[in-house]
Amino acid sequence: MRSRPPRDREGRAFRREPGLTDLADEARTWLTSAGPWGGNEVNDLDDIDLDAGDEMLAEARGGPDSPLPDDMHPLARRIVWTLDWFAEWQGRVVCLMVAPIIVAMVYEVIARKFFLAPTLWAFDISRMLYGTSFMLGAAYALMRGLHIRADFIYRGFSVKTQGRVDLLLYVTLFMPGMIFLLWAGYGFAEKSFLQNERAGDSTWAPVVWPVKIALATGVFFLVLQGVSEILKSWYAATRGRWPR
Repeated sequence: MRSRPPRDREGRAFRREPGLTDLADEARTWLTSAGPWGGNEVNDLDDIDLDAGDEMLAEARGGPDSPLPDDMHPLARRIVWTLDWFAEWQGRVVCLMVAPIIVAMVYEVIARKFFLAPTLWAFDISRMLYGTSFMLGAAYALMRGLHIRADFIYRGFSVKTQGRVDLLLYVTLFMPGMIFLLWAGYGFAEKSFLQNERAGDSTWAPVVWPVKIALATGVFFLVLQGVSEILKSWYAATRGRWPR
């Protein structure tokens, strides 16, 4: 005997909403038929360049290992290479901070769950190292083009227009904002250092001035990398192609 579909109090059958499986099947059917390729049938989804999805999240530019064009001004080439190389090594060093964060969290979980002995320091260590790595690695992310950007309009521009937009925004918004943040962050870190400031929301109460100095240092690195990005944007705006 076939079971009746579930009904509401008035006797009407509930309408079945499409689930994830249904949506995935519809998407596969659409992709393997006409799809966005103008009616050209695609029989194998492996033929589709799925890496384009990464470009919607990050531009993923080349680093200092990527050669710069020969027609770039020699001084600009030297500055760009030096600053990009510096940002690259910042990222390589800062990524090592992930290890002590993992160790602290694993130790805390084991001590808390298995020995009923939670620590006073694990949370503070993890948040301080995370904030430090976030700021000190920001210049690396900027150099690699890994900051999230809503570029659904921007990506449709020509390279020259993209370069002009980037150049305008770097000069009028990014650099003034970073310079102001550097000025404010320096005073913030200096005051914290002179007072030997400690965390007021923690029982462990660690000193926090190293983190605040790291925040100001990270902003300084962003200002340096901003110079490199301005030179790259200028090249794109005048040559019609990105140097990397």
